[in-house]
Amino acid sequence: MVSNVSNSSLLNYLMATGLLGSGSSNSTSNGTKTDSTNSSSGSSSAETTISQAALQRAAAMSKTSTGVRNLEAAQKTLATELRAAMTKANVKLTGEVQFSVNSKGEVEIKGTDADKAAVKAFFKADTSDPSFASRIATQAQDALKLSTTIQQSAAISQAATLAKTSSGVISLYKSLVQQTAATSVVFSLAEKTSALTYPGSLITKA
Repeated sequence: MVSNVSNSSLLNYLMATGLLGSGSSNSTSNGTKTDSTNSSSGSSSAETTISQAALQRAAAMSKTSTGVRNLEAAQKTLATELRAAMTKANVKLTGEVQFSVNSKGEVEIKGTDADKAAVKAFFKADTSDPSFASRIATQAQDALKLSTTIQQSAAISQAATLAKTSSGVISLYKSLVQQTAATSVVFSLAEKTSALTYPGSLITKA
């Protein structure tokens, strides 16, 4: 997941948020670099993965954002309506069922054999518009977008903390966003609970 953030806009953001001090620039007035772009504060240039601590900080900061609130509300609504529809169809879960979306955009189901068979039959007979399977896929797409934003925020924060220079921040940030973990979204549903998890999420439950 490579961000399209430009160098100048990234530096402006870092300065505005206080993540990068005004004295951290390593360029002369004509743009010539005077320090290594890979310089960092006690860290190796090989550190190109976002730390869990940075990810959780970014997730906590985004918890009250419109995107997170909307996703939480959508997850609760989907869980409630899916349970009601399954109950109406006489589908009773014996345990937790997990829904994920594969690279083809298809919803995959994990759970007991009995639960998987029951849910697959339910989806096949589902005539709602949009279908519950498509709503789960759409929710996963929304979570992927939000996860990307959270991971990029974590990368900015981590780069600003570790790098000594402005160009070092940019270089490390680009390395971090290029090495972000493969994003996976899981929507879990049980008889009385549900949860939506994705990289950078503070698990939302209903």
